[in-house]
Amino acid sequence: MRVLQALLSLHMVACSQARYQCPHGKPAKTSEASWLQNKNLMSQQDDRTPKTPDRHIVNLDLPPNERWSDIGKIYANRSDLIVQYFEDMLPSAAVVAIDKIAKHLVGYKGFGDFGDEMKGYAEALDLDLGYVVAANLVYQLESIGVNCSNWNNTGPTGQCGDDDVDEVVWFESDHYLRSLEDEVKTGYCTSVVAEEAGDGILHGRNLDWNLEEELREFIITVDFQRGGSTLYTGSTIVSFVGILNAMKSGDDGFSFSMDARCQGGKLWSNLLEALAFGAMTPCQHSRYVMETATNYDEAVHLFETGHLIDDGYFIVGGASPGQGAVVTRARNRDVDTWIIESSDDRGWYRLETNYDHDQPVPTADDRRTPGYANMEAIGKEALNEENLLEDVMKQWPTFNPHTDLTCIMSAKYDIYDCSIWLDAA
Repeated sequence: MRVLQALLSLHMVACSQARYQCPHGKPAKTSEASWLQNKNLMSQQDDRTPKTPDRHIVNLDLPPNERWSDIGKIYANRSDLIVQYFEDMLPSAAVVAIDKIAKHLVGYKGFGDFGDEMKGYAEALDLDLGYVVAANLVYQLESIGVNCSNWNNTGPTGQCGDDDVDEVVWFESDHYLRSLEDEVKTGYCTSVVAEEAGDGILHGRNLDWNLEEELREFIITVDFQRGGSTLYTGSTIVSFVGILNAMKSGDDGFSFSMDARCQGGKLWSNLLEALAFGAMTPCQHSRYVMETATNYDEAVHLFETGHLIDDGYFIVGGASPGQGAVVTRARNRDVDTWIIESSDDRGWYRLETNYDHDQPVPTADDRRTPGYANMEAIGKEALNEENLLEDVMKQWPTFNPHTDLTCIMSAKYDIYDCSIWLDAA
């Protein structure tokens, strides 16, 4: 009951704010010319520098409330940046409500052990529990502050069954029709899994969350261990107990990354419906998969199943030829699983941005076409870790000023190389 009351209270905050969130008098849903033509954005990426994320260990044999304690204590002296993020992102009324409301969600049954992990993390970070719970619902909460309707804000969207837009939806906190010279604040993601000549699978991922530089340094690499051995390695952000991408090495190993789909769907119906099913956030579901599946096929099946709070794309790579797939998920069902297969013209790889692969992409956000072109220019026989990074993941517009994290992974070759991107000095 307290969880339901908390959700309804957040809903009331959002509704009260929605009346005042469009001062420019223009709709939140707009069609816009392509940001790909924005030369200012292109130039911003040129001098960015990579930094290897800090690496830590989470011992899964510990009680849940102790697993993140060591990491939390390391970052406790900078945890005010997490509070600042929410103050910048959300209306003031929502920020005030977080500590009083969000902390009650820690008992939500979909969190399972993750709820106790959040409690321990909050204590180690010396943060109010509400902020840590909110951090783990950031994908769901962002829409309170950034649009005039209750839709999530991770990437442009379209192609959803109940979406009435013609081209592409841009949800910007400024709520106005942007020109090509205006700053783009929305996030984009690109993932690719591909066979290479040695019969292995390479997996590239760009996470374009558009975090401030100080928070980008909160992105960390974590070795999740059992019995003193690493079960899998993943990327996450301090205060967040889910994972953004991960890799389990070995002949039966696999890797995954997640891209946003349909901006997650309608926020409040998602959360309220989730109460009935105990749905997980996609990033927490990904941890469940990494800690449960023993091989690629099991991982694909688990990504295809289970109740999620939001839609998403799970991009999965194995360790053997043919083991690559894009799992397109609605909240309660598998929409499509697009596998690597030789009968396809591009059968040796699968590249996903933020749109269903069997549907056209919006002209305003066509990252798919240049991504395909860059993969074809390399070819399967020449593909390796270096050119996947340099000639695909670091090429415009796959790589852009909002790219926070780039990773190259391979279960067969035990590769997990990630970089945070820092702004030019």
